[in-house]
Amino acid sequence: MFLGKVVGTLWSTKKTPDLEGVRFLIVHPIDLDKEPTKNIVVVADRLGAGVGETVLCAYGKAARSAIGNQDMSIEAAVVGIVDRVDVHEDTLSDELRAAARELSARDGGRR
Repeated sequence: MFLGKVVGTLWSTKKTPDLEGVRFLIVHPIDLDKEPTKNIVVVADRLGAGVGETVLCAYGKAARSAIGNQDMSIEAAVVGIVDRVDVHEDTLSDELRAAARELSARDGGRR
């Protein structure tokens, strides 16, 4: 699993039949121990996450279970919408502390 920030939506009018009715989001992974990645992940979403929200995503079988169909043609899916992230500051390096503070600021003070 990984944490990510929803940065957009993806629309596809032509797709395999098992993907009809599935909403897709563009998610930027959040990585607290490295520089922010430049990668994005397209994830299926049945929970209704919106742009700007932090989400918990899963890959593979866990993703297909979250969507409800093990035969579905997806690799990643939203399995939770994150309300808050608590990182124990005393266990972090200075670089990780700065990343954790930035992530906490992103949640808009929702606690």
